[in-house]
Amino acid sequence: MSNRRIVNVAKTSQRDLAGQFHWLMDVNLNEQRAEVQILSVSVFDHWLSREEACEKLENVPADEQARRDALLADFCSRMIAGTDVLSFVQRGRQFRHILFRRFVSKEVLSEYCRPGGGKVFGHRHFHVVLPEHGCVFYESWDDTYHFFFDRSDIADAARVWADQSGVYLLSR
Repeated sequence: MSNRRIVNVAKTSQRDLAGQFHWLMDVNLNEQRAEVQILSVSVFDHWLSREEACEKLENVPADEQARRDALLADFCSRMIAGTDVLSFVQRGRQFRHILFRRFVSKEVLSEYCRPGGGKVFGHRHFHVVLPEHGCVFYESWDDTYHFFFDRSDIADAARVWADQSGVYLLSR
């Protein structure tokens, strides 16, 4: 019996996903591309000013952080229940190749796609792709998660998940 929690998707699917997410490496390297849009999910109803960020993100009481984590975890659980979710890693010479992976169970996926879940695979934050919606979803450090996409069909689904979870969608 295998102890693997994720497995590589088939080679043909790798090629298809690489074509669908041809811009992923640039986004992963924090390079902006004109065709890639961003939609953010946050526990805050607006972008925080510098002063607000210092006030709301530093020395957060444990009960408040637990409340924020629960809101974001609920969003993630609704997201993974509603669509296919894959992991990805950078491989190859100078990490210039993306390898897509499938989770072996919903339990492993749920453990990974939650606040702080990246630690499951030794990442600081989780990051996944949603092929059906053509987007990438990244956890961030500031109680805000980000969708990157080149077609807008994720917005409607994200709006439903956010409304059900009590979090907010923010555009840039």
